[in-house]
Amino acid sequence: MPDDILTPARPKRPVADAVQDTKIAKQQLKTFSLAARDTALKLIARKPDPDAAPPIPERKISIDALRPQTKRFHGAKLTLAYFPGSLWRPPCADKFGYLTSKTIRDATKLPFDLATQTLLGKLGDFMADPARGAGADSTIPAGYTYFGQFVDHDITLDIASTLDTPVDATTIHNMRTPSLDLDSVYARGPALDSFLYAFPTSGPPTAVKMQLGSNLIDSDGGPGGAGGIGAIKKQRNFDVPRVVNPLDPSLTTNTAILGDPRNDENLIVSQFHHTMLKFHNQVVDGLVATGFSGDIFVEAKKIVTHHYQWAVVHDFLARICGAAAVSTALSTVSAAPNSAFAMPVEFAVGAYRFGHSMIRDQYWVNFVQINASLGDVFSFIRSPNLPVRSSWAVDFNAFFTTGFSVPVNNKAKKIDSVMAPGLDTLPGFSGLMAMLATRNLRRGLALGLPSGQGVAQHYGIAPMTAAQIKTGLPAGEAALLDSNGGILLSKTPLWYYVLREAAVLNGGNQLGPVGARVVAETFVRMLKRNPDSFLNVSGGFTPGLPAATPGDFTVADLVNFAGVTVP
Repeated sequence: MPDDILTPARPKRPVADAVQDTKIAKQQLKTFSLAARDTALKLIARKPDPDAAPPIPERKISIDALRPQTKRFHGAKLTLAYFPGSLWRPPCADKFGYLTSKTIRDATKLPFDLATQTLLGKLGDFMADPARGAGADSTIPAGYTYFGQFVDHDITLDIASTLDTPVDATTIHNMRTPSLDLDSVYARGPALDSFLYAFPTSGPPTAVKMQLGSNLIDSDGGPGGAGGIGAIKKQRNFDVPRVVNPLDPSLTTNTAILGDPRNDENLIVSQFHHTMLKFHNQVVDGLVATGFSGDIFVEAKKIVTHHYQWAVVHDFLARICGAAAVSTALSTVSAAPNSAFAMPVEFAVGAYRFGHSMIRDQYWVNFVQINASLGDVFSFIRSPNLPVRSSWAVDFNAFFTTGFSVPVNNKAKKIDSVMAPGLDTLPGFSGLMAMLATRNLRRGLALGLPSGQGVAQHYGIAPMTAAQIKTGLPAGEAALLDSNGGILLSKTPLWYYVLREAAVLNGGNQLGPVGARVVAETFVRMLKRNPDSFLNVSGGFTPGLPAATPGDFTVADLVNFAGVTVP
């Protein structure tokens, strides 16, 4: 990567601003106003049980003891709701595993040998061929690519598998809680990970908020909201918190202080993590403003998590899998709360990696950075560009349909077997680790994933024909699939099959029947077995926070409510 990528790009301003729909913009400002926030929270916040025993006297003292200035956790008495459920419920979800039977896997998986590894390497080269570009745009806003990455970091973390030898997935620990409980944001809670939290200096002691970071000030950036380019400003608190040593700057690392360090991998996912921090803080502010008398942190975390889970299912999954697949999964998947669960590698290593094909090579980041390369998206979250420069604060109005107009609405690339060329030249990787497509194929091989046809058999779905799999492919790639007796057409790697299925059967705008079922059912099973999820709320759950459509809550509503779409 050229050295000049690591230096600040010269601010580039468009010739003309976007045409703002004044009526829609005014409505959005009203919908997500502080008054609307407070009105909604008065309705949805749980009322304290008048018959409940009063908090033990040590509770307030214990909360005060969590402050970094106090740091006296010994003997603290706190509600279990301050901790992730996985720490105090029976552990039963700490491993990866398989969705399909051993019989299907043995019959349909590719052989782990040099010939197959070579074949997959060639297939990966075709998928990432720079001559093909990044592929065509889909109808999906580009923000969902990175929202999907954020969600992945909330549910899976494999730190042990290898590409070089066969691995049994049941021996691999999943280092995240597969519950969509936002442990990547809240970590182990303010009692054990107090460095993530900002404790109140006045007012209700339970109004615990998330720490925010500050920006490296260079020029204007971030969202313009209804005011467009004329409203952008030098952002000062538009980053995640980072390790800074003002007394000895040589010890300043700018390492992100997060529940999951992977959420600082690129600029867009890092800025979305920052959005989630502000989402929590907005709910806390609203509960304080409405005089909520219960534990504000516990209530805020519940509200944030349930609305996030709703958005995952009814917005993200509905777009990616289709509303019918999601509805079927909700009605057919059965999983008792706290039931055993192993994260299926057919999901984690196969179907859910569809998002890699949706990555663009260029993004309109904000009114200043109008044509940022994928390399920029990774470089401007690394030294010497940390903390995040004010001119690189992301305008999420260009990534989600928020109601605020911008000159460019970034669209994700189609879900297909074409990878953005920039993925092979990202900073920090080399060799096989830099070859994303080949690495994905090889990981599936090492873990003994069934073929796409095998998963179709598991579900009773008619598999794609060889002709369908090859539809629209370059001649060289089609010839490779035909080679070696057509083994890649009869035992198609699951990840590749899911991508081809989406491209051929749904035009690259949605997963096909196999991919959609793996993804939708895995998410629904995770939520149904999580006793604290919105699916297990007594009497049912309906989003109550301000939204463009009352009773719904999308990722666009989330970024609007968090306040990151306005200056």
